[in-house]
Amino acid sequence: AAELNKDDFIALDRKATPRNMQFAQTLTDRFDNPRFTASFLQHLPEFLGRQRWFTSKGKRTSKCVIRDTFRVTEDSALVIVDVHFADGSQEIYQMPLAQLEQTEDQARYLRDREKQILLRIPGGPYVVDAVPLPRFRAAIYAMIKDGVRTRDGLVCEAGKLLRAAPETAKSVVPAIDTSNTAIVYNDRYFFKLFRKLDPGINPDLELVRYLSDKTSFQHCPPYGGALGVGEMSDPHYLNLGMLSGKVDNQGDAWEYFQALTERYFTGGYVIDEETLSRARLLGQRTAEMHLALGAGAGAMLKPEPLEASYRAEISNAAVKLLQRQVGELGAKVSELADDVRPLAEQVLRLHDQLRDRLDVLRDHPLAVDLIRIHADYHLGQVLVTRDDFYIIDFEGEPLLSIPERRRKRPALKDVAGMVRSFHYAARGQLLLNPAYADAGTIEEHTPHAETWFKTVSQAFLDSYYAHCGNASFLPASSEDRQLLLDLFVLEKAIYEVAYELNSRPTWLPIPLNGVLAVV
Repeated sequence: AAELNKDDFIALDRKATPRNMQFAQTLTDRFDNPRFTASFLQHLPEFLGRQRWFTSKGKRTSKCVIRDTFRVTEDSALVIVDVHFADGSQEIYQMPLAQLEQTEDQARYLRDREKQILLRIPGGPYVVDAVPLPRFRAAIYAMIKDGVRTRDGLVCEAGKLLRAAPETAKSVVPAIDTSNTAIVYNDRYFFKLFRKLDPGINPDLELVRYLSDKTSFQHCPPYGGALGVGEMSDPHYLNLGMLSGKVDNQGDAWEYFQALTERYFTGGYVIDEETLSRARLLGQRTAEMHLALGAGAGAMLKPEPLEASYRAEISNAAVKLLQRQVGELGAKVSELADDVRPLAEQVLRLHDQLRDRLDVLRDHPLAVDLIRIHADYHLGQVLVTRDDFYIIDFEGEPLLSIPERRRKRPALKDVAGMVRSFHYAARGQLLLNPAYADAGTIEEHTPHAETWFKTVSQAFLDSYYAHCGNASFLPASSEDRQLLLDLFVLEKAIYEVAYELNSRPTWLPIPLNGVLAVV
């Protein structure tokens, strides 16, 4: 961690305001001192590079700028920084920071969380990530519970869930590997502190708030409250955090269906009733989610028809994705393993046919509404309870901007994401379970994996369509439903090809087979 000498600390700690106040009393006061700020910014890039939530470790940082600071307690603050990169791009990050002045606090933090120390000032405070500190977490809970609006611009909102909540709450920081930071209060409330920020209301906040408070949909976490800068209706609103009810669960649906596929492969290839009934239930919950979202009102929620311009946009984006991914696959096909290369070559030979399939919607009018959807839907976004499912993480595709994530889309885009996830569940079991790889029996089990996928995904689809009925967000004819679903399944599989090519080449046969299955 960065260090300042003692003379620097004395200069930094001395206030430029009334002479009778020699030393700064709050962390936010320190940021009024140009020398402190300069040192802070000098060492910030190195600190960011050590943090799990910093998403741009591969980029070179050119400079950092403090956008704003917001007092939480005398010893802590929320600091918003602009990070500029050498390639000309820019990102906004939220940093909850605290100053530790007691030697014993510093020693404890140094022992347990050295990577989260930003500055160590000999004879003075440490500046550290505030989340590990119970008093900071308690202050955040109290601000949201009380719906606080601070003079410097923080705006907190308490949802219905918090009206009967206790005034104070114990908290823990669970070890969750995500790009945000989680805090659990009283084992009842889950707070997500967003690290990378984008102007505009976060879709997770917007949609959970709507589903929880305005609809009868019961299968997403109930909305508890929010922390932000400005008003939610302002396009420049910065959503800093969201609180919801904690769902007691048995893990996510990916883990659950992995257990079911293992049972299938070891039990004589029998797809049991538990597997089928759970797939049907997930189809029902997905339909109920879309029906609730499709009943929205207001500019950002009210359904709108799929126009020719949007059909062209979907087609152009899909064809552009294909061109990019096929080019990347072609450049690396010679490097692939012997058992993978023939599949890749087959996909490359089908380039023209793939392009035609992705472009089919351009000249095919459909009477169907666009609605707000989950937009990043797969088995990992569903929690499993003893006898049901809860859908979580409505943030949308994290690489897109907030306005892009808030766009209305065909509901079948979510459905296609789940269909692809079922394919991964079946084929992934053979790659994740060493019993198959070590025994060299993956090829023997592969046809049975495809049987499981087709049967289980069809049970999911049949239930979804049955519970949607004649919803306006679905084409009326089964042929048009299949056309739209195939388009999005194919697009998703093509996207997965490039991901696996660069991240997990041994998994590449899964999306390659997904592409081939559609055509």
